[in-house]
Amino acid sequence: MKNSVGQIMQLGGNLILLRVEALQGMFEKVNKVLGAGGGLVWYIAGRGAGRSMAKVFQTRFREGENPAAVFDKIAWLYASWGWGRMEIVGSGKNSDRFFIRIYDNAFVTEQHSQTPSCHFVRGFIEGLLETLTGIHATSEETKCMAKGNHHCEFQITLK
Repeated sequence: MKNSVGQIMQLGGNLILLRVEALQGMFEKVNKVLGAGGGLVWYIAGRGAGRSMAKVFQTRFREGENPAAVFDKIAWLYASWGWGRMEIVGSGKNSDRFFIRIYDNAFVTEQHSQTPSCHFVRGFIEGLLETLTGIHATSEETKCMAKGNHHCEFQITLK
């Protein structure tokens, strides 16, 4: 939704559109300057973005709402932003370990790497989950499109 001054509004805040190529160029430049430390910078930025977005989500969801319904809403928003299609795999009702898969992940489209490269997304997921659940979340990227996998996959552990 656009308002009269040319802003894009969603979830009560302003959004910007950014070409995937521009985002990837930013990743490339930061990683070139910082080397291996670039991944840490993007991870920390992702955690902060995830925490921030979780606070927005908390104002939009009903207390006691089914966690699966909340995830479906988050996955819909994630896709509507052009970030990719997200799904949970292997999650039981009280599971403290599960996988999140992301197809068409905009953060690694056209990227090639020998190692998992979704540092921002990994941080975003952890920050989002920790803030929404109040439980410490860690993740490991077990598959990555940049490595040639069909999708990116994150093993999530809640402690």
